[in-house]
Amino acid sequence: MIASRRSHRTSDIDICIPVYKTDPTPLILQLAQQNGAERAALRIYDDGSGDPALIRSIKDALARFPGRTTLIEGFENRGRSVARNSLLAVAEGDWLLLMDCDMRLPGPGFLDAYRAAAKEQSGPCCIVGGFQIDPQAVTSATRLHALQSMVSDCLPAQVRSADPGRYVFTSNIFMHRAIAESVRFDEGFNGWGWEDVDWGLRIVNRYPVQHIDNPAVHIGLDTTPSILRKYMESVQNFLRMLESHPDAVARMPIYRWACQFSRLPGCGVLVFVARGCANAQVVPPRVRLLALKVYRAGLYGSELHRAGH
Repeated sequence: MIASRRSHRTSDIDICIPVYKTDPTPLILQLAQQNGAERAALRIYDDGSGDPALIRSIKDALARFPGRTTLIEGFENRGRSVARNSLLAVAEGDWLLLMDCDMRLPGPGFLDAYRAAAKEQSGPCCIVGGFQIDPQAVTSATRLHALQSMVSDCLPAQVRSADPGRYVFTSNIFMHRAIAESVRFDEGFNGWGWEDVDWGLRIVNRYPVQHIDNPAVHIGLDTTPSILRKYMESVQNFLRMLESHPDAVARMPIYRWACQFSRLPGCGVLVFVARGCANAQVVPPRVRLLALKVYRAGLYGSELHRAGH
């Protein structure tokens, strides 16, 4: 079901946000306070959350947004790739902003920074603003995820630019609509992980990818058990990535670790020990982070061994 509110204004940015069992109201209200928000359109896709109270909350928040709005209600959970493709299909503006619903904005000039970057482009381009962590939002339960993000993902534009396709995180991406029309998310990815990396690598082969420092703030940090579960879910997606982008994946440290572990007798024991170490809050944070990496690489290595890689 699609509910829309139109405006007499032409939208210069379509903001596309998928939702699944997480309330995007704080982000919607922040977007409503952005400079030039009345010139933007806001599209929300609920991916089958099955929560009438959540839908009411979203509708109430959208009523306070000054530009055009669309709410798409999915009746079953079909995954992040389907949700994003559905949002991009209803977007109307020349420039599209993809965000995750658990992001927050650093200030009222967030959209204007992307508008300025778009004016500098001579053609279709993907512009990546990056993201950062709010230290005050970190709890003891989410500390490991925060550390992992800060070490691996919360990087300045200069660092991300060295491998532009690898750092196309869909939590905060601004792109020309020509890219959305020609490079869709691969709906063969199921569950969590790798679909945005796959998409970014396909984009970088066809369009310029520019990294700038216009970060959004990631609030929705995961607990350690949640991260471990997501890593387990991502194993088949990793194999799909390897099949689609063998050269790019071969350059990734996680692949090199996985290859080493795939030849290691008793890899399952290593995965078990690493999982326990990552879960133990009494272990020093850096050791837990190493254990988390070993756990993920061990999972992938075990699957590489079973698949005959």
